[in-house]
Amino acid sequence: MKYYYIVSLGCSKNLVDSEIFATILEKAGYHPWDDNESIDLVLVNTCSFIEPALEELEKVLSELVEMKKEGEIKQLIVTGCLMNRGLEKFRKAYSEVDNWIELKDFATLEEWLGLTPQVKYQRTSIDDVYYRYLRISDGCSNHCTYCTIPSIRGEMKSVPIETLVEEAQELAHEGNKLYSELIVIAQDTSNYGIDLYGHKLLPELLEELINLNVYQWIRVLYLHPDHFETSWLELWEKHPELIPYFEIPIQHSSDSILKAMGRRKGSTELKEMFYEIKRRIPQAVFRTTLMVGFPGESRQDFESLKSFISSIPFLYPVIFPYYREEGTVAAEMENQVSTRIIQRRYNQLIDLQQQTIEEILLSYVGKTVDLLIEENTDEVEGADYIGRTWFQTPDIDGITFVKGNNLELGKIYPVRLIDTEGTDLFGEIIKEGEK
Repeated sequence: MKYYYIVSLGCSKNLVDSEIFATILEKAGYHPWDDNESIDLVLVNTCSFIEPALEELEKVLSELVEMKKEGEIKQLIVTGCLMNRGLEKFRKAYSEVDNWIELKDFATLEEWLGLTPQVKYQRTSIDDVYYRYLRISDGCSNHCTYCTIPSIRGEMKSVPIETLVEEAQELAHEGNKLYSELIVIAQDTSNYGIDLYGHKLLPELLEELINLNVYQWIRVLYLHPDHFETSWLELWEKHPELIPYFEIPIQHSSDSILKAMGRRKGSTELKEMFYEIKRRIPQAVFRTTLMVGFPGESRQDFESLKSFISSIPFLYPVIFPYYREEGTVAAEMENQVSTRIIQRRYNQLIDLQQQTIEEILLSYVGKTVDLLIEENTDEVEGADYIGRTWFQTPDIDGITFVKGNNLELGKIYPVRLIDTEGTDLFGEIIKEGEK
């Protein structure tokens, strides 16, 4: 038996590529590593979006190289975003790597393994989960001045609707396992289809996915605020499968900073958008990303940002310090903010973020919500299962510990929430019946 292991770094969009690599490896006769044997092949699918991602990669590769020297790993392959940003430094530092494969170059891996390249690539889940990601486009054409994505993954390229519908159908039945949730992703889901069809087609795509009638939850992430249209809210009002979870990364609220970032909507438009969503869908949950310390950010800009996020009920306001990334327009801007000031402002927003999350989560205590059961546990007192409520996205939003008996993994149950701890929740089954 030959065993493989994939280290998928970075975002869920990268995970989609990792699942294709897994399919190729299994076609070549490799089996997922079972913890008991040495690993014949480790594939690292990298992220190089920001400097911390490269720092994480250094740690990962250093550890894997040591394992290879000790005979625990036979072959080591590196692929992913690093191939288009930062490659030379890593190639010189890690000569032990057996092959460096270009981003999404599945055919090269097939040839290296002695396989004939395929025309269509399928995906194999590398995690024991009950949800799947559907990447509807790759790359980005927004060219925000702080961002490296267009230089790494290229301009936005949408996948045809019929291809996506077929893929979503196949994912739902892979391995005879129940997948209750489909998570729609891209660098910019709001702008889906504009490159292929000349106009945005996210609503039409979502209608097609809903009509498959194979997923109980459909969640849409990465809704770029400049391209999101409130007229689409009719879909969320009409279809209960479409989760009212709106991840809309605004980055900032100061008009001058947004303009310098290359964003179009200003503070007033952003605020009106969130108010309209909440007016039409009162149960809507908001997640966003915010950047502090962008070049030229004044004290007034920062105070306006604090005021803005205090006026919108963001359940998950995710804060990032600005990183001066080589090759971006922002890196060459004047009035770079000092590291000391960035850190101070970052700490202030983190404190504000934690307070906001705690207040909103506490408002759910005593309420009954739908929850997807994902694993058993005996490690937490008073809990038998771990799952996620509809407003918890995998890996990024916390989990819920549930007390109950004879529950089936992968099923959705009504749960009464009884307590919170940080971003995690505690609940108990109302009645032991499937939703």
